[in-house]
Amino acid sequence: MNRLHELGLSVNALEGSIPDSLYQLVRMSNLYLEMNALSGPISTSINNPTNLRVLYLNSNNFSSGIPPALCELKNLIWLYLQDNFFTGELPSYVGNLVAVDKMDFSVNQLSGELPVSLSRLQMLEYLNLSKNSFDGNIPEQLDHILNRDTIYLFHNKLSGEIPKSLEKFQHIQVLDLSFNLLKGEIPSGGKFANLSAESFLRYYAPCGAPKFHVPVCSDGAKKHNNVNILRVDIFLVSGVLHLY
Repeated sequence: MNRLHELGLSVNALEGSIPDSLYQLVRMSNLYLEMNALSGPISTSINNPTNLRVLYLNSNNFSSGIPPALCELKNLIWLYLQDNFFTGELPSYVGNLVAVDKMDFSVNQLSGELPVSLSRLQMLEYLNLSKNSFDGNIPEQLDHILNRDTIYLFHNKLSGEIPKSLEKFQHIQVLDLSFNLLKGEIPSGGKFANLSAESFLRYYAPCGAPKFHVPVCSDGAKKHNNVNILRVDIFLVSGVLHLY
């Protein structure tokens, strides 16, 4: 067993916590435990298999916070923790996962502001933080993630304006910010002007470019963007704009 490199126990109705003996498989690189009924917090021994590259713990009943030990797995490239009961903030040390290119924390009970350290994940292509209770502003530094292809932030409590820095996204195909508390000017540069793949945004926007069929922004509108708020649904597919 000590030479085991991959363990797949998904969809087996497993219950209880993950036994510590599993974390002693120090050569393991791929661990699949998704779609069971496993529960409890993630053990601080999760960092023992230092070569772990793929971790699927989604669709279980895990709870408590995200342990620091998880973010010490610097070889991790796929991390799937969605559809659990994790609570607390997304810790700043998530930025230590420098090799990760797919990360999913959706459908949990995470809260607090999005950590600026997400901008350190230079290899990240897919990020899903949807259906949590994240609040505060969207960090402007997210534009530092060079390879991002898909970002889901919908169904949270994010507020403020969409940072103009996100117009720098060059490779983004899907950007979903719907069902938040965002307001202010709708960005119109970069990929916001001509998205080649589906992007759905729903937020409170009192002003923006004429193509969005909202009032053109003025200094007064920007200063008083909490007055006469207009609900706008924007659906962009292959560069075609649909308003509802």
